[in-house]
Formats: sequence, C-alpha cells, structure tokens
Amino acid sequence: MRVRPALVLLPMLVLLAACAPEPAPSPSPSASETSGTASPTPTPSETSAPTPDPTEAASEFTGSQLVKLCTEKTRSLAPDATYYADMATTEWLAEKSLWFVVIPKTLDGQDSVAVCAIGGTPKAPTFELEGETLPSGVADIRAELLAGEHDGES
Repeated sequence: MRVRPALVLLPMLVLLAACAPEPAPSPSPSASETSGTASPTPTPSETSAPTPDPTEAASEFTGSQLVKLCTEKTRSLAPDATYYADMATTEWLAEKSLWFVVIPKTLDGQDSVAVCAIGGTPKAPTFELEGETLPSGVADIRAELLAGEHDGES
C-alpha cells in the first residue's frame, strides 16, 4: 500500500523538477576582457517605462498610511476611543478608485469601527467618506459606497 502514494507523488515531482529554473552560468572572462578592452554593457532604455495612470497613483498608499489618515480624520468623533490599527483592513475599490478602510475601536466598552473611503494620492488624499458604525454596519456602508448612494458621512 505504500507504493501507491509514491506512484502518485512521482509525476508531481517530475513536474516540479521541470518547473525549476536552470542555474545561471558562471561568468567567465571573454576574449575582449582578457585582452584588456572591455565592451560596454547595455543599459535599459528609460523610454520603456510606462506612465502611471491616476488609478495606479491612488494604489501607491500603504496600509499604514491609510489607517493613519482614517484614524486622524475620525478621531474627532470619539476622542477617547482606542483604535486597533493592527486589526484594520484596507480594500481597493477599483470601480470607484477608492480605498475602503475599516478600523476596529472601542469606547467605554462599546465596540465600533471607524470607516473611511480615501482617494487621491499619498501627497494629496481625498476623503469620500469618513465616520463610524457598529461592526455589523460595515457591509451596508461598503455597498452604499459602491452604489453611489452614500452622502460622505456615516
């Protein structure tokens, strides 16, 4: 019975071995290098770099930047709340070109979440939505945001 599992694994090992990259050849001195004249190495052309579009610029945010921006924007709603940045989630909503940020927080033993919809760039962020809700309300806010039915504050 132990032979059968080995027979099943054998084709998988062969496939994995075929996918392994070949080792790079070690550099050896060429005739031009040994004669004392080196040929210049080609460098990539700078014209081949594509120009980023606005949706890519918005995706340049880091998760920690988004969480910090949302925390700062919603702090006035509950100044004494404890924010849990390590449990925050960020989601890129491509159809709206926005980041949807959700940060759990507590105030006087009551759990809630800060929510933000952030666009723009890290140097010039824009807020389409900022507010707070109970954890059960996050899905509704996200759906309203995607449908264009949200007024900007929750």
